[in-house]
Amino acid sequence: MRRFLSPELPAEGSALALGTGVSHHILRVTGIAPGEAVELFDGQGRVCEAVLEGVEGGRAVVRWSGPGHALTLPPRWLLMGLLKRQAFDTVVRMATELGVSAIWPVQLSRSVPQGGRLDRWERIAAAAAGQCGRTDLPQIYPARSLSDCLAALPAGVVGRVCVPGAERLVRVEGPAAALLGAEGGLTPAEIALAAEAGFLPAGLSPLTLRADTAAAAALSSL
Repeated sequence: MRRFLSPELPAEGSALALGTGVSHHILRVTGIAPGEAVELFDGQGRVCEAVLEGVEGGRAVVRWSGPGHALTLPPRWLLMGLLKRQAFDTVVRMATELGVSAIWPVQLSRSVPQGGRLDRWERIAAAAAGQCGRTDLPQIYPARSLSDCLAALPAGVVGRVCVPGAERLVRVEGPAAALLGAEGGLTPAEIALAAEAGFLPAGLSPLTLRADTAAAAALSSL
């Protein structure tokens, strides 16, 4: 069953004309035909199954056909040093698929400066959420300094800073955050700043990982 992100969902037993964007995707991009079933999710955790009844003024009209399956994911934050464009795009996609709650791009000493990328990252996350089956979207923030990111984390979050050679990362119960550097890793001063905020050093592999691979490894183990 194809999945589509829609800010509005039909109420139980009722029909709804969807917005123009999702309608275009359903009718033109994927070619869903009347009578076919789809799953709709709103990016906030709500989901339902629906059947395409027809088209009204260019908008897809769907009727609620049953509840969808909503997953409950543990709260996870990714604090990731800015990378080259394609590598950070990959991080956003993989982090979304791995269920991260929020992605905070961090401007570190070894980061690659980037301009306005937020809209692109949000589109990548929406596409990844549709593919992987989650019903919410990660919150993606504009790039900020490490000190700002650490200060903005909610109280009670268990923090791990990924450092090559440190004891291997073990799974955390409850809210958790992982901090990873850009290519070349974090500087000693950045590791010390994270330690002052309560982050403990954690290793990922005996091998040297690229930054985007390291993000996936960290979130898989956190």
